[in-house]
Order: sequence, then C-alpha cells, then structure tokens
Amino acid sequence: MTTAATGAARRGAPRPRRSPTTALPFAVQLALLVAMAFAIPAQLYLAIPVADRIRTAYGVDAASAAWTGAAFSFAYALGFLVFGPLSDRVGRRPVLAGGALATAVTTALTAAAPGLGWFLAGRALQGFAAATFAPVALAYVTERAPAARRPVALSLLTTGLLGAGIAGQVFGELVTEHADWRAAFWPPALVYAAAAVAFWRILAPDSGPDSDAGPDSGPSARAVAGTALALLRTRGPAAVFAAALPVFGGFVAFYAVLERELRLTYGFDSNGLLLAQATGALGLLAGPLVNRRFGAAGPRALALAGYLTAAAGLLLALLAGIAGAPGAMIGAGALFVAGTGLIVPGIVGLLHHLAPHARGTAGAVNTFALFAGASAGQLAAAHLGLRPMLAVLVAATLLACLTVATGTRPRTPRPRPDSSSDSHPDSHSTRSLP
Repeated sequence: MTTAATGAARRGAPRPRRSPTTALPFAVQLALLVAMAFAIPAQLYLAIPVADRIRTAYGVDAASAAWTGAAFSFAYALGFLVFGPLSDRVGRRPVLAGGALATAVTTALTAAAPGLGWFLAGRALQGFAAATFAPVALAYVTERAPAARRPVALSLLTTGLLGAGIAGQVFGELVTEHADWRAAFWPPALVYAAAAVAFWRILAPDSGPDSDAGPDSGPSARAVAGTALALLRTRGPAAVFAAALPVFGGFVAFYAVLERELRLTYGFDSNGLLLAQATGALGLLAGPLVNRRFGAAGPRALALAGYLTAAAGLLLALLAGIAGAPGAMIGAGALFVAGTGLIVPGIVGLLHHLAPHARGTAGAVNTFALFAGASAGQLAAAHLGLRPMLAVLVAATLLACLTVATGTRPRTPRPRPDSSSDSHPDSHSTRSLP
C-alpha cells in the first residue's frame, strides 16, 4: 500500500476511545470524591445549627426557619431525578464539574440574599445545583472501582455523604459561635469552585459509559421516565426505594431533636454540642471497616445488619431520653450512625444487582428517596419532641428492615422443562442476589 493510501486509511479509520488510564490513579479520584462527599451535602445539614441565627436575622418563627433546610433538601432530592439520568447521556465528569461550579455560584448568591424570600430561593437553587454530586459520584465509583474494591470504595463514599451531616453541623456550630451566620456560605463557595476545576482535571475524561458516542446516544427523557416507572413496579428495586426513605430522614431528625434536647433541657453549650457530634462521627468508621472485613456477605446482609444496628441505637437513645441520661443518648447516637453507615452502601450495592441495566436511573431514584426522607425528617423534627420523634424513627427503621428482608429475598424458580431463559446471562432477578 502506498504512503498516500496508508494516510487516507488512517484518516478514515475511527479514532480509538481514550483510555481511562490517562486519568490519575483511581485512589486519587476516590479521595477527591470522598472529600467532596463531606463538603457538598454539608450545606443541607448546616441549616440545623444556623437556623436560630437566621430566624433572628429575618425575624421569623422557628417553623419558618426550618424551611431554610427544607427548601434546600426538596430541590436537592428533585435534582437527583434530573442529573443522574443526564450523566448517562453526557458523562459523569461534565456533570460533576459543571454542578460544582453551579453550586459555588448559588452558594455565594445565597449568602448575599437581602431577605428571607430571596434566601429561601437561593437555598432551593443551591440544593438543585448540589444534586449533581451524589447520584453521579455513586455511579462513577460503581463503574470505575475494581470489582474487588467496589464495596469498600462505595462504603468510603457513602461514609462521606453521611459524614457531611456531622461536618455541616460542626461547621455551623463554629460559625454561630465565632462569626456572622453568612460566613457559613462564603468559604464553601470557594471550595466548590476549586472542586469544579479538580473534577475536570482529575476524573477520567470518558466518565460516562457512552460519552464518546455523543450526547444524543443516551436514553431520552421519556425512556428514563419509563425506566423509573418500571423500577417502581418491580418488587426488588421498589422495596429498596421504600426502605431508603427513613435512612437520611432519621439521621437529620435524630440530630435535630438531640441538639435541641441537649441545649434546652441539659444546658449544653456549643462546645458540648460539638463533642456530641464528634462522638456520633465515630460511628462513621463502622462502614468501611465492616465492608472491608465482611463485604463478601453481600449487600443484602449488610443492609439488614445496618437497619437492625440503627434501630438498636435509636431504641437505646429513646430509653436514655426517658431516663434523663444525656451521655447515654450521645453514645447511642454513635451506634445509630454506625448502622446508617452500613445501610447506605448496602442498598446501593443491592440496586447494582437488582437493576444492572438501569444503574444510573436506579441510583437517581434511590438518592431522591434518601434525601426526600431527609427533607421530611427535618420538618418532622421541628414539630415533634425527642421521645415521640425517636419512637417514630425506631418503628420506621424496623419497617424498612422488614421491607428489604421480604422485598429482596431471593426467589427460587420452579423447575420447568424449558428453563434455558433462567440461565441466560442477561436474565436478572432477586434470586441472583449474593
């Protein structure tokens, strides 16, 4: 073949996919995602300690101030249904980087709000922009982590998402103690802007599974909606979605009523509240450690163990509240956090098996359920006292455990003369769960 012909053939040949190995090692990418898992969702939780300062600044009652968190979390939950499927079309990296930049801008605008109405609008926009992170980061790790390390990687990421609850409250307490409440927004805005640059430079360039095929290659909005409805009608995924509702809702509600009880009944100051939150943060270590040692038991066993552990922590906290033992309540909180740290990677792993061909949509619906529960939890905590709230949470957590146990139980197929379809590699059901 002549040189000209060879050149023409080369020009006509399709370009090879850019290998993900051109990105930094996965451990570096995971470290960045875990750090932002602590930082980005923290904006939801810092509203708990800052709410009183905002109430005073704008001259509103406590119920109105509770919307400073709920406005964020409702928009946050809605955004998951948009950005999870969007990342299937355009890739994970563009959504994560663009979302971090949008979160930086909306966070700065929220800090500059002249009145409560503008502030709540800013919080809603901030929550919608921040929703680009959680479902897309979970999908990214699910796709990129080596199979043997995937449970631990998911556990680290979900530990960050849970740790955001502690980090946000600690940061909010420090701000209320030492600075104007608007300082809760300006420094994070700078962090999110830096994260946008880091996401673009550090994450693999072809983050989405089909990003090289162009933006029109992904599923349409109608197809995504159809997939979501199909998942909601399917026994296993529907059980997981229902059981996800009280997870973050319980987390937010527990710390909202605990902080109020410790401050008003037992006279805890800011340092005491920080110590209570730091004690709860010890429970975050359970997820990665248990996953590393017992991950082979499978996500279903992990999720069920998490629900039972969380329920035990809530029940102990309720008994301690009845007995008037604040130290025991704080210790029980660490047990509750430990259980929650097992639930989240467990149900994410369950969906990985139950919906292998719709992981992006399943992850978006699941994350929506998690944070829709967080919204409801914050509003419920504003209207219920410690003991009624804990009693509701114990019942909800046990009901969620029962839902996962029965709804995802492996089915044993009846023997049939023609059972070849059951062994087809594309045939998936709850009976294939580990």
